[in-house]
Amino acid sequence: MDTAAVARSFGMDDERVVRRAIRQISIGDFAHLPPLRDLKTLFNNPQHQQILQHTYHTFYLDHIAIDEVTARVLSVILLSRQCRCRSLQLHRCSFTDSGRKVFFSALSIMAEYPADSHSGVSPISAMSSPVAFKMGLGARHQMTQSRHTGSHALVHCAQADNMAPMGLYALELCQLGLSDKKCAWLSSVLETQPYLQLLSLRDNHIGHTGIRRLIAPLARGCRKLSVLDLAGNMLQSQGVRILAQFLVTSGQGLETLDVSSNGVTAIGARDLANVLVPEFNLSLKHLNLNMNQLEGSGCEAMGRMLVQNQTLEVLTLSQNNMFDNGCQALFFGLESNTTLKSLDISGNFISHVGARSIQTYLQSSSTHTPTDNQPGLQSLNVSANSLGDEGIDVLCGGLSTNRHLIDLIANNVDVTDNGMQHVCKVLKAGAVNTPSLLTLSLRHNYRLTRNSYAQLAEASKANHNILRIAADLQFEGWDEVWTKVEMILIRNTVYAMERYRVPLLMVARGRILLRDITHSTSANSTGIYSLPIELRRMILIALDKHNVLTRTQHISALNIACNPANHFSTKQELLAAVLANDYAFVHEMIKTVHS
Repeated sequence: MDTAAVARSFGMDDERVVRRAIRQISIGDFAHLPPLRDLKTLFNNPQHQQILQHTYHTFYLDHIAIDEVTARVLSVILLSRQCRCRSLQLHRCSFTDSGRKVFFSALSIMAEYPADSHSGVSPISAMSSPVAFKMGLGARHQMTQSRHTGSHALVHCAQADNMAPMGLYALELCQLGLSDKKCAWLSSVLETQPYLQLLSLRDNHIGHTGIRRLIAPLARGCRKLSVLDLAGNMLQSQGVRILAQFLVTSGQGLETLDVSSNGVTAIGARDLANVLVPEFNLSLKHLNLNMNQLEGSGCEAMGRMLVQNQTLEVLTLSQNNMFDNGCQALFFGLESNTTLKSLDISGNFISHVGARSIQTYLQSSSTHTPTDNQPGLQSLNVSANSLGDEGIDVLCGGLSTNRHLIDLIANNVDVTDNGMQHVCKVLKAGAVNTPSLLTLSLRHNYRLTRNSYAQLAEASKANHNILRIAADLQFEGWDEVWTKVEMILIRNTVYAMERYRVPLLMVARGRILLRDITHSTSANSTGIYSLPIELRRMILIALDKHNVLTRTQHISALNIACNPANHFSTKQELLAAVLANDYAFVHEMIKTVHS
């Protein structure tokens, strides 16, 4: 039966039937779908490719009970050449035995389906194409070589996706109750996913036995894996040791590893730290060990690793019972490191004693000049530590000579009005000392009064660099004080627009957003490499997360950022090219500030 006959049987045109089926699947109503044979006919019709690909490019299912009938419907979607599912996200779903067999069998044969036979492009040539599909975490979707903008970019993106081979590029199986025994379900799936770049198994019950079962299939089948998320499981130190062995033998391409909340102790931290050294030639850039039990000795191992490591850029060690001795050991190692850009040590019982090691690091690393290739730490989170006024005073002593830290998060650190005076002093010093802080967060410091925020507004007025301030205002008349701060931030945003020349510079409601996805070393002086070093790493990953741009604007922005040859005679032309219809708002804001 063709699609027209299927549509006639429902008394409507075939596109309406497809849209109705999509809507029923989205709400979990699998009982009122067309028969499975008719559904296959509809979902494999090339006329419906645009609708289906837009809907199921990223396929998300939450809290669905998957029996055999449901699994067969989902298999139709996963194996359809018109849907071309690239990212599958299952959260809080349950399986019957028959449903699990059907569903995981479909996942196992997804990558065996060739690219669209009408395109005449083989999977190998499609992957080598300069516009081949690339899937990453969050807003890491990107087109590597394209000069189209607007609607042309949308068409170009769709064509590139059609050229990419069938198979999953991202797989998230979260809160499914996966235990060590159930990890056997995934073995055949992982062995047949050659294009998989992101695997998330967070919030399951996987222990060291389960991860051992997964390592061999990962090594054989997922050679392109760059993101592995195992947060919220039960790996403990034994599981982390197995992961460390995997990194050495088969994980050289892995860039992001999340083992937070896994009961990892100092032993596991040492095993992991021992392989994150140059001799093993790893590519790991993001490591999350949040909510474990590293304590002081584990942090000491991390500090020794940082002395040698040359790839790690983001390290999260919050809620690890670090205490002051662990903080001191960590920053002692950090003094010899020039690649780490972001460090989170929140919730670690650090006092003013540990803060002195941070001050020492900031003062010692201030000897780096702004033109150094690797300037040092750019983002630091010290929230939920008992720093108090004395700790803030010590920290500000390091910030006064800071030449690279641009983002400081100090939420809930028990600071009072006395401590805020030291912060204001640093902000005022930023008027003459550049580079300095660009973003500052002081939320959940409830002992601050209106007087502190009034001082903050005055200090910000003298600072032409600060672009974002986050704070809690719980007093009468706070809106008057905060309005002054907002106007200062808008003023500084406009100054930043005029100060820097970059391929992509967007302004949205008083915040400067920079995106750097140009990796070519041949970028000319008008490209991203003309930025000061302290801003070069400010990559706008939050584009998708905060919905700053529409999809059309997003693709246009990516194309502009990817092409350093783009030139604009004025910044207004650049903003107009990126923001399109929203440019009017930004233009009026600029005129208001200048007037």
